[in-house]
Amino acid sequence: MRIPGKLVAVALAALGVVAVSSCSSEPEGAPAGQTQASPAQLLAAAKAKVDAAPSVHLTLASSNVPDGASGVVSADGWGQHPPAFKGTFKVSLKGVQADAEITSVDGEVYAKLPLVPGTNKIDPKTFGLPDPAVLFSTDKGLTTLLTSTTSPALGEKKRQGSEVLSTVTGALPGKAVTDLFLIGDSSGTFSATYGLTDSSELRQAVLTGPFFGAGTSSTYTLTLDQYGAPLTITKP
Repeated sequence: MRIPGKLVAVALAALGVVAVSSCSSEPEGAPAGQTQASPAQLLAAAKAKVDAAPSVHLTLASSNVPDGASGVVSADGWGQHPPAFKGTFKVSLKGVQADAEITSVDGEVYAKLPLVPGTNKIDPKTFGLPDPAVLFSTDKGLTTLLTSTTSPALGEKKRQGSEVLSTVTGALPGKAVTDLFLIGDSSGTFSATYGLTDSSELRQAVLTGPFFGAGTSSTYTLTLDQYGAPLTITKP
């Protein structure tokens, strides 16, 4: 049977209306029946994911550090909950760099330092270091930056290795950063870009601002991975 042309046109038009209606009822990129999470909700979910992880691997890299500056240059180690840390920090003291093997557990910090025999209990503030275990505190640590970020906004997706990360950008008040890292201009403002996986893992945090005082601009890039890997940190 031959279908009249006008009937075909009417049917196609009806299908078009249905298609447009169904597409416009959902935010772009959101699964059917779900509302896309806001940037603040994405950051809150990432905080919860880190805070709930028994362990996580952390690396820190820096760039644009002023000549002669004192502070943390890089780090590579493991954190766990309750807060504890074991790893290596590279520290600059007036431009002279040295590695320190750090273990922090049960509120005590131990270090193996260059030219000093053995591993000794230290006060990290003496070396311009925060207690690295505090980075993994749920109420004072790294994840508090996520929920302290102002004006969070969705950024472009980016590839990192085999993963494609969603990004959220925003600003951080200087005090939130300096209270955590013990360096920087507490009256300044830092920019932040977070990279999040589809499973809400915080994979990367890029922080840029006056880490080495007013009028400077340096960047710390923190990468977190290997959530939940078997780990036991004990006193050395």
